[in-house]
Amino acid sequence: MTDFSTLADHLGSAITTAEAQLRLEQAVYGLDAMDELALQSLLAQSLLLFYEVAREIPYPSSVGKKRSNRQRCDLVLCPKGCPLLRDWASPSLFDPPRQSSPQHALWLEIKVAYQFREGGVRHGGYGNQWRNAVVDDLRKMEAESLIRQAGLLLLVFNESEIVLAKDLDLFETVLMQKEVLAGFRHIRTIPILDRIGHTVCTVALWPTIQR
Repeated sequence: MTDFSTLADHLGSAITTAEAQLRLEQAVYGLDAMDELALQSLLAQSLLLFYEVAREIPYPSSVGKKRSNRQRCDLVLCPKGCPLLRDWASPSLFDPPRQSSPQHALWLEIKVAYQFREGGVRHGGYGNQWRNAVVDDLRKMEAESLIRQAGLLLLVFNESEIVLAKDLDLFETVLMQKEVLAGFRHIRTIPILDRIGHTVCTVALWPTIQR
């Protein structure tokens, strides 16, 4: 089983390192100028030090469908040396000797929320970023009978830890109201240079409770 506290440490370290590099370069734009896909790539690259990492992997329940029509998970993590078994690929002599089944992998959905946009303008969709799309992802994972380990990673950019604490409490209230099951949250908050109003970037990681 994946240790979510250790995973949160790795993710927090990735953000810390990336922020330090941007400061060293005296970059005009910060991490909060990156879109969701770019941030996913940054995290995936960093996690390769500790896990086998696969991106945009179709959910197991959709096997047999055309790949372009299958719902996908942002990141799938497996133990080092034991990559994920791809259900659309025929066995070959070049396959790794050990591969992880969907049940032995960690399926991770990633969402990014920004309180401000470029120019310091408040992001009109900030509240919705915490709610509908995230809850939909959690429900999607809960319905997967072949998945035993899953989690939600929320990467949040906002103006202070005080605002963050209120938003996290509100988000967990929404989860309870919508009867979505999630475990104890793991939080790592990293100070970032204020370029557009954000002073912290937070990794918020929840294990889901599969039904």
